[in-house]
Amino acid sequence: MASKTEAIYYASPVWLQNLLVSLMGYRLYRKRYTAPYLDLLAQVRESRCWNRQQRDDYQSEQLHRLIRHCSTQIPYYQQLFAEHGFHHNQFTSLPDLRKLPILDKQTLRARPEAFRSNSGRPYMMQNTSGSTGTPLTLAVNEQTYKTAMALLVDHEEHHGVPFRSRRATFAGRMVQRANDTKPPFARTNLAENQRLYSSYHLNRYTFPYYREDLDRFAPLELIGYPSAICDLASHYLATGTRPCFQTKAIVTNSETLLEWQRQRIEQVFGCQVRDYYGTAEYVVFAGQDQQGIYRTSPVLGITEVIAEGSTDGEGELIATSLTNDAMPLLRYRIGDSATPALGNDAGDVVRVDALARINGRIDDYIHTADGRRIGRIDHIFKGVTGVREAQVIQDQPDHCIVKVVVDESINTFDEGVLIGNLLYRTGNSMRVSVEKTSQIERGPNGKFKAVISLVKPV
Repeated sequence: MASKTEAIYYASPVWLQNLLVSLMGYRLYRKRYTAPYLDLLAQVRESRCWNRQQRDDYQSEQLHRLIRHCSTQIPYYQQLFAEHGFHHNQFTSLPDLRKLPILDKQTLRARPEAFRSNSGRPYMMQNTSGSTGTPLTLAVNEQTYKTAMALLVDHEEHHGVPFRSRRATFAGRMVQRANDTKPPFARTNLAENQRLYSSYHLNRYTFPYYREDLDRFAPLELIGYPSAICDLASHYLATGTRPCFQTKAIVTNSETLLEWQRQRIEQVFGCQVRDYYGTAEYVVFAGQDQQGIYRTSPVLGITEVIAEGSTDGEGELIATSLTNDAMPLLRYRIGDSATPALGNDAGDVVRVDALARINGRIDDYIHTADGRRIGRIDHIFKGVTGVREAQVIQDQPDHCIVKVVVDESINTFDEGVLIGNLLYRTGNSMRVSVEKTSQIERGPNGKFKAVISLVKPV
């Protein structure tokens, strides 16, 4: 919202805020779910059943089409092709993609206009949060935007949540001012049968209002940041209460889902968490299946994992858009890392269809003196109870700070076990400080980082 619109919203009574949220919801509904949305949804559903040859054929055809478009309409790629002597007819199958150099975010940020097509206006402009640098505005065409919407709806429906079912959302939306501590702490979007809950106001004093509101709304789905939904689950555990509603699925996104968060959420709500991974650039969508494997969609883009020197296949995520003619990105370095599932050999196969884990941002790793990178911190909480939230910050090459929000109702937190678990993974040369805090600071859009590194790798 613009600042004036925001001021009007915050100054309005709750009933009017609900109306304004719903009006915005109807506007977005028309933007997301009108033609050709249903055709795109049908294609997404059909693509779940494609065999390897069908995926190869579809993606090869779309790749050739997009590269032909880039070579004639996109200034950056026109220059790149001229410098390397490329012709679009040299790109007729997936292995041909490896002829292209990898595109870094720095290049895109430095010359965003060079990636824009002059043929037609984009359907929308997508703004990134800029959590790792300067924010970026991306042009998105209608097919790409509505395909992304169809992929999310398909992911929810695949896990038992029909379109427009009652949905409770816990994300980064400021539904009321931070200093406004009066309930209710949620607003209603009638357009999508959605209740938007504030992730910024939840604490032990306000939790009873959240619990009562959720019981009354009885959502069929919880969706949002894993840190926010896990925090909600922690309050149920701390108060010895249970939800009086039964969800069909809990869908998490936007942050790396940690195993201890998954376990806590599933324990409280009695259903499985089905995470999905997407990007602001709309180049990849990967949703978890019933076995917890992330299945990449062949419709939106081509996903690669570049795993140089890795023993378990973990590597950088590289993605190529197949739909976005307005601002196409070829072999784009997302900045995240992932581990392919068994059956995918990232060293030999251009496209990765299944990911065992999304490991988080490459720049959010603990770097040890012997050159190792440690990103996921799930295991350091093994045997540690009484932790509501935690974050590891490496502020020096040989020092980490573990910020911990301790559950005051459970007097079992053992700092020594936590430190020992972290040292077991980093080595004893690392110094560890534990800081108890009342709240972990969120980044842009309310996102939570489990690991933050302030040092350069060795």
